[in-house]
Amino acid sequence: MKRIVRFFVSYARRNKRRADEFLERLEEQLRPSKQYDYRLWRDTGILPGEDWDREIHAALDESDWGLVLVTPTLLTRDYVLREELPKYVGHEAKPVIPVLLEPVDLARHDLHGLEAHQLFSLDGPRGLLAYADCRDDRTRRRFAEELFRQIERRLDKLP
Repeated sequence: MKRIVRFFVSYARRNKRRADEFLERLEEQLRPSKQYDYRLWRDTGILPGEDWDREIHAALDESDWGLVLVTPTLLTRDYVLREELPKYVGHEAKPVIPVLLEPVDLARHDLHGLEAHQLFSLDGPRGLLAYADCRDDRTRRRFAEELFRQIERRLDKLP
């Protein structure tokens, strides 16, 4: 029987198109996992008329992990910084996997505590590649495949 792993996906709404594309590729890798049944939660499932703040907080509480899609825009969103990131950074935080969706300056941007965690990116010929730096389909697929392997390895290390 597969172990259920619940991920809360944190991203900036302004980056929705790129996040959608990336998550579609990642979920293609996650679905056939032998060991884990991945459940990704995003705010796109909130229905009209529902209390979006309550829905987000319920999903944060129910999640096992955070999948933070890091972009310069995400690092400026008050709601993300105030309500979402504190669940995944700090002393009693849940595990987090930050992913470079777009390039950020790791030395000059305020990462709001994410700098304490290894950010996922691909090694490229000119340094680290964010997902947005992957210009062809093959490289974008490789990005998702390698992230899948790293997620599985991280989960395998848990008791």
